[in-house]
Parts: sequence; C-alpha cells; structure tokens
Amino acid sequence: MKISRISIIAIMLVVIAVAIAGCSSTAPSSTATGATPAATTAGGSAAGGSAPSAGSIVSGASIFGNANYKWYEYKMTSKDMSSNIKTEVSQDTYQGKAATHMKMTSTMTTPMSATTITDMYVDASGVSLGGHMKMISNGQTVIDQDIPPGDTTKAPKDPNTDKTVQYTFVGVEPVTVPAGTYPAAMKYTATIQGMTSTYWTAPNVPMFVKMVIKSTDGDITQELVGWG
Repeated sequence: MKISRISIIAIMLVVIAVAIAGCSSTAPSSTATGATPAATTAGGSAAGGSAPSAGSIVSGASIFGNANYKWYEYKMTSKDMSSNIKTEVSQDTYQGKAATHMKMTSTMTTPMSATTITDMYVDASGVSLGGHMKMISNGQTVIDQDIPPGDTTKAPKDPNTDKTVQYTFVGVEPVTVPAGTYPAAMKYTATIQGMTSTYWTAPNVPMFVKMVIKSTDGDITQELVGWG
C-alpha cells in the first residue's frame, strides 16, 4: 500500500527531531506512566509557585531544566494519520564512538498498519553519527536502510530536547491526554522553522504533555501517553 505524503513527512519529522543533541540524562524521573514525583516540576515555576505573566518569553531550559527520563511515548495524529511513537534513550557506542542512542518504535494504524523501528546515534556535540531505519507492513519489509551521518543543526528542532527554543507564555488551562488530566497545564507558543505551534506543560511532567505542530500539509497533534 502506498504511504501518503503527510504520513512520510510526519514520521520523518519525529525521527529527525528526536535525534537532535541536547537530550536529557537517561536517569528516569518517574517509575510509572503519568507519575508526578514531587521533586520535578515543569512549566517554568517551582512547585506551588506562580505562573509567568501572559506574553512572557521563556526558554526551553527554564521550562524543563535538566529533566531526566529513559523513555517517553506520544500518540500522534494528523488529518490522515494516526500512530503511537515510543522513544527510548540510552548511552551507547556507535562505530567505536560514545553516543546517545535513540530507539524509536512507531506503530501506525492509519492510513496503513505498519511498524517503523529507527535507531539513531548522536555524539555529545550534537552531530548525528548515523543509524538505521526499518519499516514492516503486513509482514513485509517496505523500508530497510541505513541513515547516513550528518550535521543535525540543519534538522528540525525537537521542542522536548532543544533548550534554546524561545516560548511565549499564553496562559493556564486544563488539558486531557492519554497520560492523564492536568487541570493547571501551562500553554505556550513558539516559532520553529518559520511556523508557530502550540505547546502545553504540566507540573511534575518532564516533557510537553501536548503539542500541536504546524505543518504545510496540516497540523500534527502529539499527546503524551507516558514516560519513565
């Protein structure tokens, strides 16, 4: 079955973005899906602290600081695609070099049933050392190829890992995602790659709980399923 253009774009957007340097330590921040440990607070304010004023500009570093996790999973949907994407982060070596290993498993349900496993390796300076991608659909391998090394500074920035992105605080509103309901989620907007998208954080969650990412082919929504 032919994969639609938006599906390919969405898959590659996430695959490339997660490979960007700046990923966090591999020590887990929680041991259960949707858990909220008291020591970690997302949203740019300390536990019990006040939200920033509307229109304030904050950086990714101030929102998440040094968040720790070993894995996270999102449900991603667009106008013609639905999939769950789990990313596992660990320290490894690749071709004799120390690297951060990102293993992404994407399970697509529409427009076709397919599983894509992507292994990416990034060194400490943020340069991709390369990796491998394999897609299986209906028991057949439709993609099986190496990913060449390259400079990830030219790749789309991942808002979950790039601490240099500047965000504009919009306000506080409730958000419900598969990971849970967050009545005091903080809403931000940011312009990345020339497109303004919307993001939500929640207290004690070390990554965005929801993202609505602008695309030339339509919006892509990512909702947090869990992390650990």
